[in-house]
Amino acid sequence: MSKLAELLKRLGAEAKLAEAYEKNPLEVMEEAGLSKEEMELLKEGDLEKLRKATGLDSCQKINSNIKAYDD
Repeated sequence: MSKLAELLKRLGAEAKLAEAYEKNPLEVMEEAGLSKEEMELLKEGDLEKLRKATGLDSCQKINSNIKAYDD
């Protein structure tokens, strides 16, 4: 799994990381080891580009946002 895909997965599963990302996205992306290109993709927020870059375009798509965390 790419570093970008792993970060996206973790942002959806870890409340503290999601909060840290909301406060300082650059720091979280750097700590995750993303390349400049991956950071730009994430900043753009183009879902289709992100899906293709991470390989998630082949996954089943669900159009909902759920924020549930186990802490």
